[in-house]
Amino acid sequence: MATQSSTSLQDLIREDFLTCKICYDLYVVPKILPCLHTYCQKCLEPLVENGTIHCPECRLQSEAPGGSVGLKTNFFINSLLELFQMKRNKDLECTVCSSAQKVVAATARCLDCKDFLCQICSQGHCCSRLTLHHKVVNLEEFLAGHYDTEVRFLQELWCQDHPQEALRFFCDTCSMSICRDCRMLDHFQHKVVSMSSAVQRKRPSVEQLIKSLQGTITCISEQEKAVEEAMDKLKVESERVKEKICKYVEDITTYIFAQKDCVLAKLNAFLTEQLERFCLAQKELQSQKDKAMNTQEFSQRILCVGKDSEILHLEGMIRTRVEELQAHRLPQLQSQIPELTIAWDEPQQLSEGSIFSLVFPGEQPTRNAQQLELGSESLTSLGEESGEVMGTPSDSDEDSLTSESDSHFKSPFSSTGWSRRAGYAFSFALDPSLTKQKPNITGIAVVPHSGQVVLLDQANAEIKQYSAFGHFEGVIPLPASNSVFCGISVCGKILACSSETHLFFLNLDGLFLRKLQLRGSESSYPLASYGDSYVAVSEGTLCSISLYSPSGACVGRVQPDNYHGGKFLFIAVNSWEEFVVSDFIKKQIVVMEKSGVVLNVLNPSTSLLAKPFSICVDEDRNIFVIDQFKVIQFSPYDNTGKVVFSGQGQMGRPRVLAIDGNNLILVREDGNTHVFYLYGRLL
Repeated sequence: MATQSSTSLQDLIREDFLTCKICYDLYVVPKILPCLHTYCQKCLEPLVENGTIHCPECRLQSEAPGGSVGLKTNFFINSLLELFQMKRNKDLECTVCSSAQKVVAATARCLDCKDFLCQICSQGHCCSRLTLHHKVVNLEEFLAGHYDTEVRFLQELWCQDHPQEALRFFCDTCSMSICRDCRMLDHFQHKVVSMSSAVQRKRPSVEQLIKSLQGTITCISEQEKAVEEAMDKLKVESERVKEKICKYVEDITTYIFAQKDCVLAKLNAFLTEQLERFCLAQKELQSQKDKAMNTQEFSQRILCVGKDSEILHLEGMIRTRVEELQAHRLPQLQSQIPELTIAWDEPQQLSEGSIFSLVFPGEQPTRNAQQLELGSESLTSLGEESGEVMGTPSDSDEDSLTSESDSHFKSPFSSTGWSRRAGYAFSFALDPSLTKQKPNITGIAVVPHSGQVVLLDQANAEIKQYSAFGHFEGVIPLPASNSVFCGISVCGKILACSSETHLFFLNLDGLFLRKLQLRGSESSYPLASYGDSYVAVSEGTLCSISLYSPSGACVGRVQPDNYHGGKFLFIAVNSWEEFVVSDFIKKQIVVMEKSGVVLNVLNPSTSLLAKPFSICVDEDRNIFVIDQFKVIQFSPYDNTGKVVFSGQGQMGRPRVLAIDGNNLILVREDGNTHVFYLYGRLL
């Protein structure tokens, strides 16, 4: 044990351990900070500001009201410095008999007197009655460190207030080491014990503290390992994102070149066909020209050199031939030049639209992020048109309203329009002069029997009313609320709208009736109604639906069996009182009974869905859902779905939708509304 202690002590008595990390010299008046880092007193003084000091290594802030002088002195370092400096000097003199006139080299060291002795003095030291029991050791062995442990044991700390007195007592009252004079003067009435007694009492707790650090070190090591794993995962995921971006660029580049080849092939085929027609016309014109010139030349010769009888004989034939040539009508050839349209040909889109968008933790996806489709993959880009007032689609647009299945080569940048089962009826736009701010439509409802369409404008805190034919009828101000409104529904003669965690009931004229507190703490609560019986409230991450009667009573709650981890968004109730909700987190549609039994789940793995949003149902239980730029229809017996609308081009992104009989009503965020008539039944 002694050897191990000595070896450990020798490791500490090194110049690098006893060097200040600021001045890179041996410590001078070493001061220890609360973080256990030690520096010279003079090195710390410039670092004290306003009574505080920051450790140069760990940056821990400590209080230093008295400057660096008031900081604790590191006596441990001081004692090690004393040993180091003694052993550093190899030319030691006898401290007993050496003088200015006579210098005698030391050959021994008395550990008790702390004197260096020459050979004569060491012999006399051992013979004197006063120093008979002192331990005198060989100087070379002393300098080699053989007695460092004993020297450390005999070292004493001296009182800063009484430099001639050693610190041999501990004041429990003041929790500080004191000397004999301090005990008799300043600490006379305090509880004072010997230094050894205080150490025996404190040592177990210090040992326990040191032992407890092992658990902290283990925990930090585990966290360090977790950080390394997180770094590795981050690198892997970053590489995955890079590969995805590169694959996107490769795929879209391949796709664009394929589009180029396809369009150029069509253009060349059209050009070849038109040139053949013009060549045939050219040949026919040349033939007719030759005939006319020959007839003219022959007739001119007859007139010039022919006899009168000959002229009269051929006059009838010449007249007939000329009339034949003049009566011939050449084909009217029109220059059928194809018109080129490029989906992304707006300068703003090309200069400002970002193709890639990274959503970092704690951020929300960019509002104008849009999805582009390429084959079966979903590709993300930015640059959705926003805010422009859209008029009625042109005749050419109506002619182009064809089903996606009719398109041989579908472009991710073009608008395929409606299927043949949906015909354009009319559009109506918001009048900018009637709104203070740019509209943001977050909800739509249809008033039963009248067909009136009501739109909830979140930005202007009002409900806009339109007739069944799109004529503006007025505005209903929303009730005062600390939060923005989101959902709207009509239940009989009640107009229900949600604002954060509250449900407001108004009459159809906008008169306030009542205000209800909703469950949970969601930022938005979409609404739907079942006839005039109740209003269904989608409760987000609770994955449940609460039902409220027009009188304001909670008449039921729908909780799907064993369904967790999602977030219910838009909601609809069909004629069989089945509840249809879009799940924002799981990206699927859930159909359930009022009892909570899940009847069907439509998800991207088995259907055309990618990111379902607003939904509605018709009287035949068909489900219509907005999925990015598309509207997908699901019949009660079809889980794959059919795209009935894809408005990625000029039509813009649909926001909410509703059905009134055979009319499908689509509303964009800016309030521009398009009504389409659904022909027959969609199976």
